[in-house]
Amino acid sequence: MRLPQPTVRLRLTLLYGGLSLATGLLLLARTYGLLAQTYRDGRGDGDRRGGHGTSQNRDDGGGKGGPGAGNDQQTVEQQVESARQEERDAALRQVVIQGEIALIVASAVALILGWLAAGRVLRPVRAITAHARHASEATLGERIGLRGPPDELKELADTIDAMLARLEAAFAAQRRFSAEASHELRTPLAIIRAEADVALGDPDATEGERRLAGSIRDAVDRSERLVDGLFALARSESTLRDDARVDLAELVGDVVREQTRAASTAGVELDLDLGAATVAGDRTLLWRMVGNLVENAIGYNRPGGWVRVAAATEGDQAVVRVENSERTVDPAVVAELFEPFRRGARDRRGQPSGHGLGLAIVRSVAAVHGGSVTAEARAEGGLTVIARFPSAASPGQETRTRRSG
Repeated sequence: MRLPQPTVRLRLTLLYGGLSLATGLLLLARTYGLLAQTYRDGRGDGDRRGGHGTSQNRDDGGGKGGPGAGNDQQTVEQQVESARQEERDAALRQVVIQGEIALIVASAVALILGWLAAGRVLRPVRAITAHARHASEATLGERIGLRGPPDELKELADTIDAMLARLEAAFAAQRRFSAEASHELRTPLAIIRAEADVALGDPDATEGERRLAGSIRDAVDRSERLVDGLFALARSESTLRDDARVDLAELVGDVVREQTRAASTAGVELDLDLGAATVAGDRTLLWRMVGNLVENAIGYNRPGGWVRVAAATEGDQAVVRVENSERTVDPAVVAELFEPFRRGARDRRGQPSGHGLGLAIVRSVAAVHGGSVTAEARAEGGLTVIARFPSAASPGQETRTRRSG
């Protein structure tokens, strides 16, 4: 069983505590050694002084009181020295005991202060990590802006800010290119369409010329849809131009009503369930997003299948949910469907699949509105796509439900 790895803050705390403990042990050992040396030196001086005095006493005693007086004096001095030695040993033991207590308290205080100091030191790192985790294509304009002395952490934050600025410029250039290229392609496509229409309307055109003109017209239609998709994708990835309140439930109902004929032609049943859902954003982009979801759900379906579309408020989020019946989808490829020019399989009606921009536009529109979109393969076949946005619902907004088949 793999044990969890300690955090950097914990490792720094243990390092501070270990260094404090090692320093305290060295200080305690040095203090003990100095005291023991002082006591030994003092005892040596006492022995030398005591030995001199004993000899003198023996001389005095030999001349006056005899040998018994000198022996008594020596015994008294030995007892005094023994008592002093016991006092020294007791004092050294107290030094060790009190030093150990002080060392334990100091180590505990060092761990607490080390934990607080490590947290303060790592606070900029957490800010940098949080910003890097939050950074995405829609938030490239945000910067860390770390304040503080020009140290290594400030240099790291400034480097990441500079990298984000370069990425923002690169993405902006890409969006400008897509928008400008889409705009420039409209004129030649319109000319080609006009020429094809003239050829189709020429009463003297042969059958072969009419077929050729029809093929050209179909190619122009596909190209125009591609250009429209590129333009919508470029716009959806740019800064949000409008933040008006949009009744998302009403918008979903209008989109589904517009797709009713296409669903009827495909033999697909539409089921609509609307609750209260309001967001702040660009109505045109939201319309395109919901339209792409419903179109995909109808196009990638089977005769006799169904599409369920729902809009509601869940907590503090406005949610649009689109489900459809279809063949089983490999869960491993679901995430790839949101990448530009990633197409699904040919639909059941035999029509060619689109240009692979539908779900890419959906994801970009959701991101620019501060939301998200997820997709999940249904075990019975088909997909469930859920788009979530920050809700802008007003208090007291009533829930309404509407169904159509």
